[in-house]
Amino acid sequence: MTDQRKNELKAWLISINEPAYELISLNGDASLRRYFIYGDKIAVDSPPSSQKNREFIAINKKLHDAGIYVPQIFAYDLDKGFFLLENLGSTLFADIAKDKEESFWYEKTVNVLTDLATVATEDLPPFDRDFILFELSLFPEWMLNKAFNLTLDKSDAKMLQDSFSKLADLCLKQPQIAMHRDFHSRNIMIVQDKLAVIDYQDMVKGPITYDLASLLFDCYKVLPQVLIDKITVKTFASYKKLNLTEDLSLEGFKRNLEAVSLQRHLKVLGIFCRLNIRDHKNGYLKDLPRVLNYAINESALLPGFESLHEFLIKLIPLVKTLCP
Repeated sequence: MTDQRKNELKAWLISINEPAYELISLNGDASLRRYFIYGDKIAVDSPPSSQKNREFIAINKKLHDAGIYVPQIFAYDLDKGFFLLENLGSTLFADIAKDKEESFWYEKTVNVLTDLATVATEDLPPFDRDFILFELSLFPEWMLNKAFNLTLDKSDAKMLQDSFSKLADLCLKQPQIAMHRDFHSRNIMIVQDKLAVIDYQDMVKGPITYDLASLLFDCYKVLPQVLIDKITVKTFASYKKLNLTEDLSLEGFKRNLEAVSLQRHLKVLGIFCRLNIRDHKNGYLKDLPRVLNYAINESALLPGFESLHEFLIKLIPLVKTLCP
């Protein structure tokens, strides 16, 4: 089958006087963006009808101005949805930050989180109540209804609605800063001894603990509790120096961290099911038990979420039926 977009991308690269290299697929993204190695650079097919290309360019500049390592944009065509980017190599944080090297590399992320907290927020979309509740609605829609074919009784439906509202409150009461939204081990590259950030086009202004929650309660790996505690304390101290935590105590910061992590994991349960059902990408199903376990633990730690905790425990055997 002819790949028209790929052919058009190759023609565009030639038209901007790039040498004629082969486009070598480098995918793995959950979106419709496609990445290709092109010589010593990266070519991107990012359909303008579905991708946030203008945001990608604007946020790339924001992050660079804040001292964060992001790929240089050599050329782009917004009408076509094509980009030519710096090649950051193939060393994923997820592949290196483990075993004896794990603590060393995770401690380096605190500097990136600190720089992210200084990014200007005036033109970032707000992670507001409607946004938060929409994300949470993906859990009943795509996991409960479409994956499990569950019909909730009035009691459970109200319990979820109340839990979602309380989670929104806990997110909104926190200091609001620039938020990557997907700051985890697969979206950080290691270039020599530096950390580079990718997949940032969905940045918003949101709760201060969100990116830390994405990193420490990673949907693709589980960190030792000792390391979680160490990075939490270091990040809190770093935010404190920036006067971002107001009168928040470390314990209050940890409660906020658990709350946004629970919100995120409920959303991800829905997204992973949607990727399987709608987009025919079943590679994320194997991660469902880990994400559900996170949500179970977080709902146990947070006061007022006892009913949600009991509800989530009942989903364990259902999730097992989805896993490959």
